[in-house]
Amino acid sequence: MPIPPPSQPQVDEAERKISGILEELEASTDTEVQRIALEDVVDTDPASGRPAVKQSVEITVTPKPRRKWLR
Repeated sequence: MPIPPPSQPQVDEAERKISGILEELEASTDTEVQRIALEDVVDTDPASGRPAVKQSVEITVTPKPRRKWLR
């Protein structure tokens, strides 16, 4: 049975939540988010103990440049 696509309000709410998480990440680590990717990874299924493919979010950050302004 196919999964219906999310409604636009659901997508908007998810984007707001993700944006908040990324802002927190940048503020707490003094970095800038450069790239976000969804990747498939192989992990062990805790219920069966067998390998299972799961999705993981890969976030790439870079340090914020330190600027010193001349006076």
